[in-house]
Amino acid sequence: MTAKQNYRIGVLSDTHDQWIPRVAELFQDVDEIWHLGDVCHEPILDELRAINPKLTVVLGNNDFSLDSPLSLNLERGGERFRLIHILPRPIPTDTDWLLFGHTHRAADEVHRGVHLFNPGSAGLANKGAPKSVGFLSREKDKKFRASVVLL
Repeated sequence: MTAKQNYRIGVLSDTHDQWIPRVAELFQDVDEIWHLGDVCHEPILDELRAINPKLTVVLGNNDFSLDSPLSLNLERGGERFRLIHILPRPIPTDTDWLLFGHTHRAADEVHRGVHLFNPGSAGLANKGAPKSVGFLSREKDKKFRASVVLL
């Protein structure tokens, strides 16, 4: 990815083997998709690959049969991203972004210089939180910004 182009990443977590067709509509124009764990069964990943084959997945605490890493460090547009399912404590400071799931509740905040982002749950709502997905968007020559869309 060059510094001149716009880039958009669809981010989701905690699908728990429940496919919401609106995800396909929302993610139709993303450059890639990141799933932050608790997929639970491979057919969800097939649905996501049908939208965009550039799919990155980390394992959640309910992913027993998937072949994915527990965490992953990526770089996009000069920014560092760490993908993990459960937010580690203490929060690491050696990355620009820490993306996580597990809580089923969306979060978007900065802690000690690290942007913490949770897209919420795309499949299984928890304690009254709505189902949601997230986006990381980068306009040319700018930094990524996060947003959440309710399902």
